[in-house]
Parts: sequence; C-alpha cells; structure tokens
Amino acid sequence: MKNIIKFGTDGWRATPKTGLSPENIMICAQSFSDYINSKYPDKKTILVGYDTRQDSLKFALISAKILISNNIEVKVTLNPTATPVCSHYIKNSSIIGGVIITASHNSKEWNGFKVRSENGTGFNNYEIEKIEERVRFYEKSNTSIKYNSQTNIDYLDINNEYINSIKRIIDIQKIINSDINISADYMHGASSGLLEKILEGKKINNIRKKYDPEFPGMIQPEPIEKNLGILIKDIKNNKRSIGIAFDGDGDRLGIIDEKGSIQTASEVFAILSNHILYKNKGKSIATTISMSSIIDDVCKEYKSKLIRTKVGFKYLAPLLENNEVIFAGEESGGYSLSNHVADKDGVLSALLYLECMVLNKNSPKILLDKIYQKHNKRFFNRIDINFSLSNKISIEEKIKNMEVFFSNYSKIIKIDKSDGKKLFFDNGSWILTRLSGTEPLIRIYNEAKSKDELEKINNLSQKFFHDYS
Repeated sequence: MKNIIKFGTDGWRATPKTGLSPENIMICAQSFSDYINSKYPDKKTILVGYDTRQDSLKFALISAKILISNNIEVKVTLNPTATPVCSHYIKNSSIIGGVIITASHNSKEWNGFKVRSENGTGFNNYEIEKIEERVRFYEKSNTSIKYNSQTNIDYLDINNEYINSIKRIIDIQKIINSDINISADYMHGASSGLLEKILEGKKINNIRKKYDPEFPGMIQPEPIEKNLGILIKDIKNNKRSIGIAFDGDGDRLGIIDEKGSIQTASEVFAILSNHILYKNKGKSIATTISMSSIIDDVCKEYKSKLIRTKVGFKYLAPLLENNEVIFAGEESGGYSLSNHVADKDGVLSALLYLECMVLNKNSPKILLDKIYQKHNKRFFNRIDINFSLSNKISIEEKIKNMEVFFSNYSKIIKIDKSDGKKLFFDNGSWILTRLSGTEPLIRIYNEAKSKDELEKINNLSQKFFHDYS
C-alpha cells in the first residue's frame, strides 16, 4: 500500500520507509503554499526553519523554493534553529506563518514538515484539513507543483530577538550571579548553545553540543532517562547542581537533580506551576489529559483553575494565546507561558526552573521534596508500544472495550473518552490509552499512589496489548 502524507498533531513526520522523500516534501510545500495564498491574497512572508537532522537543510531549501515559486516571500534561518525560536519570531514579526523541517524528538531516520500560523502556533484541525485536501490533489498530480530550482534564498539569524524577549521574562542576572553549577545536554540538536548566549558569562558544562544528525549514544534525541546516561554520570562525578537536557528541536525539557535522578515531566511541571502560581495566585493553568494528578493538588492550593485538553500542545496553545491561562504544559516535557509564545519551549522552561532554584535557594531535589511534603506523591509512567498500521483498526476497537478487561483490577469510577480512553479506579489509580498522532505507537499512561500499584497496572497494560508488542 502506498504511504500517504498525513498531518498529525503538529505536522507530517515520516521515515524513508514511510514516505519521507524530496518529492513528498515538495507536495507538502506546494499544498501549504496554496493554503497561504488562499488565506493571504496580498504580499506575505513565510519563515522556513530547520533542525540538525540529515537532509533538514536540503528539505528546507526545497520548501523555500516552492514557496517563492508561488509568489510568497521567504526567509530561511541562517543556521539550524530551535522550533520555539522560530515560533517566537513568527509571532513577533510581520511574518504570517512558518515551515520548520524537523522530527522533534524522533529517532534519526525520521524527519518532518511542521507548519506554524501567524501566531507562531500550530494550525487548528480545520486548517490542517484544508492543507491535506491540497496534499491529496498533488499526490495524484505532482506535475502541477511550481518549483524553480534557480530561486535566490534570503537567510536570517533570528536568535537575538528571542534572547532579548527571554531576558524580559526571566531574572537572568540572578541566575548568572548565583553559584548554581549547570550541566546542559543539547543532544546534538537545534538548541545547542542557546543557554550560553542567554546566560552570558555564566560557566556551563556542555554535553553533546556539536550538531550531529546521527544522534550518537542515544535511541532518539528525547530527554528521557534511557538517553541521559552521559548527563547523569557528569552530575554524579562533578557534583553539578542540576542537569538540563533538550530534545532535537529544543521544545522539550528534561531535568536531572543534583543526585543524578531524573525528574518526570509531571514533577517538573508541578515545580514550575508552583513557582508561577506563588506569584500569580488564582490564575489558571492548562495541561493535557495525560498529565499526572499532582497538578490538580498544586492548583487547589493556590485556588487556581485547571483546564485539561486532548494530548498535543496545539490544544493548549489557544488557551495561552487568548490569556485564558498563565502557564501550560504537557506530559511529554513541553511547557510555556502566556506572555511568551503559545508554543512549548524547552529553553524558556529551563530558565524558569533555574530562576525557581535561585529565588527559593533550593536544589532540584529539595524543590520536589517540598511539593511532596504538601501533596500526595504519585507514581507515574508511560509505556510506548510500536504497532503495524495494518493493525490500527483492531487496536482502536480494543481500546474502545478496555474497561471490560480492567474492571477485574479495581472498580472503575469514571471514564474519560475525550482522547483515547482514560479509566479512573477507586484506589486512586488511572490508565489512559491512546494512539500517537505523530508515529505508529500505542501510548499507555499509568498512575498510582504506590510503586506496587503502578507495577501492577503496568503489567496489566502490557498484558492487554500483548498481541501487538
């Protein structure tokens, strides 16, 4: 069966085996050009950015030349540039949209075509459908694609605007003047060097700073424990205060404490939310259905409303953009502020965390301990199971009927069907199962009030999907 181009929660991603090719990038770029020209009939400019992956620059230039061939002005980032930096520039300039060639945290064989609106956010479902309508057309008629290979390209360095904005949000000088000993793992990605530029004069130990499309020493450029052995070893051997890690396009954050232990994305979000709500009591926070229940307790403490959405930052972005919430974050490690950009930002989040440490004069471990002194500790994890696309329908049917299987574990007191299916049990545990919007994965999120209960529900989850693992 021919691989078709399908936009997920944040654009299109693929491998060479599933359709990644110059020809399909051309189809995406032409389809995006058609949509932009239909929405903005007058003169307009699009930003094209890219990450450090194999062929990212090549695909960025193909996209730029097609946009230009369709009478759209284009600026291409001078170097590999983090996605939040691109989003910030789009929002705060006359540029009316963007294309970013990236596969974010996916492994090296992946790449993608990410699109951004004039606000620097992802497009809504209606807009994505309009772009995909053109994709279906060009898949059948690619001779209609406009492409002038001799087009001249204009390049632009957009980092300074982003850095200046960060300095207006975060108390950078206090971080610089502190005695915090920082180790940063850039995972060979597009955010490499940004912390040093912002914390100018602050000594930072750099790990995997050099661009490398092979992403050696890790399964994929994602700041999760199995990929952070080098950073953990550095912290333990050199007594660092904190370890900070970013994914391939710089929109996700990972934190290692001073003892070399990773803090989950839910724990980091709780710490950052506590930091923000302490100064902004009563303001609302947003997160996704997959985030730990610890954030419910933090919001209750500050009499703040918590809004939960489907998985995907594009569902959180409008709440930030419209100032309905002051802060938002998702379970995968992406967070942002309403006065910054409505797109997840690993570097901003890292600096917020450092500011929290400095102002509270606490280490990462103590910050987390203080959260758990006030609120019940939860034990949370996510299991990913690869599946064949030929099994997708049967998996979806299995998810629809999962309460029959799990009712033997504990009494189900609530079911949430807003994104996949989430079962709440009377013992305080819950399980959420859904299919990823960006890759062929079954996502299983489990939470319990003890390690034993978490292990029990983990085992049941894997048994439930045994036929597909």
